[in-house]
Amino acid sequence: MSKDTPLHSAAAPGKSQGRSSPKNSPINLVVTGGGSGIGYEIAKRWLRGADPQGPERRVVLVGKEDPVLKTAVQELLKESPRREGTEDYVRAFACDLRDEKAIRSLGARLASEVGEIYGLVNNAGTYPFGQLANTTVKDWNDTLSINLTAAFLMTQMLAPLMAKAKRGRVIMVSSTAGILPNHFALAYSVSKAALIQLSKTLAKELVKDGITVNCICPGIVRSPMHEGYHANTVELETFYAKKGAQFPVGRVGEPRDVANAADFLLREESDWVTGEVMVVDGGRLLL
Repeated sequence: MSKDTPLHSAAAPGKSQGRSSPKNSPINLVVTGGGSGIGYEIAKRWLRGADPQGPERRVVLVGKEDPVLKTAVQELLKESPRREGTEDYVRAFACDLRDEKAIRSLGARLASEVGEIYGLVNNAGTYPFGQLANTTVKDWNDTLSINLTAAFLMTQMLAPLMAKAKRGRVIMVSSTAGILPNHFALAYSVSKAALIQLSKTLAKELVKDGITVNCICPGIVRSPMHEGYHANTVELETFYAKKGAQFPVGRVGEPRDVANAADFLLREESDWVTGEVMVVDGGRLLL
């Protein structure tokens, strides 16, 4: 299986997966890191928010080639609303987001197979521990490639598709670590800070094409990635409870909290919002 091979797709019977006419054109959202956690929740919220009387919504998940991505597609097909005679499309493409050639190949396939793209959520990320003395060059390069360069390349490939329609939404999922750095995660903090500036810079450039670009900075959120980098180091529920008690809101975040923010930024009602950095952290940065 190639790095950008589609893992699964589901379409309404009798419908083509190519371009649709403007009258019945579906609204496609691409979510990187969409197999679990925040990305999955954003995709689910997108599908659930479809207007029964409006264009159907479709979602394309991009992530690592693993069973998690396949499972996400199956679960989203259960979650997505159905209308008589129609069905939301849910597709997944495996792609190594450290590999420029793989990303460019994926972009070309999305242009030819999916067609018009309405939104892109650059959510994929990695979180290695490491301070100055023990951050390896490999960890540094891999973190910047996945957290920053992949977002740049995905936007570079898909923004022209949005520009053709004179409408589009790009969301960068950064972190509060991009504002208040984590001293134990040097590469991660730097990559997330740079992602904020990438978002603001692209907001200035792409606004002429009807594309808004905004950034969401989650705080501590229950998610597989967060649990992965704390594996074997702390008892997670104790950690979540202790941290949550310190925040003004009184709890750590859930993926749905971030999906709620993304939902607003993807709506037409947000078309006067661009270049913003939306912090979703339960008040953590107020401390």
